[in-house]
Amino acid sequence: MARREWVSRLAAVLLLSVLGLVGWTTYSKRAPDRCFACNRPIHANSRTTAAVNGHKRFFCCPACALSQHEQGGQAVTITQLTSFDTGKPIAPGRAYLVRGSDVNLCEMKKELVDSSKHPADLLYDRCAPSLIAFDDRDRAMRFATEHGGGVEPFSEAAAAFTR
Repeated sequence: MARREWVSRLAAVLLLSVLGLVGWTTYSKRAPDRCFACNRPIHANSRTTAAVNGHKRFFCCPACALSQHEQGGQAVTITQLTSFDTGKPIAPGRAYLVRGSDVNLCEMKKELVDSSKHPADLLYDRCAPSLIAFDDRDRAMRFATEHGGGVEPFSEAAAAFTR
């Protein structure tokens, strides 16, 4: 009888271990595809990496990462941006941001309605106005000419979020 009990306990431990491993692998594979703050998909050309309270986190766009401090009250340091036109990583000190263009990869396409089924106005979106990163000021200026918005160094855009 003792052997049967030992085998059943071993089987239970193995089953729980396998379920835990499957759950962990599923979660860890999905995590970098979703924004840490808003859970929207992360687009390849707006991916932003930041340290949040000392932990590496991925965001859908620079605006979402910069607003994390304000919304979550957490220490946020952006460590890497992605150039919109090339998809290459950029150090924040070398980045130029186009603020407020007509391009916003995070924009919600769903129509919001209030309780009376009338369109509701969206009053706040942490990813708006859009912040689009470039590694070259001239390319950022050309983009802004075509899509609107203003160009500023990353440091100036980041400072605006801490005021």
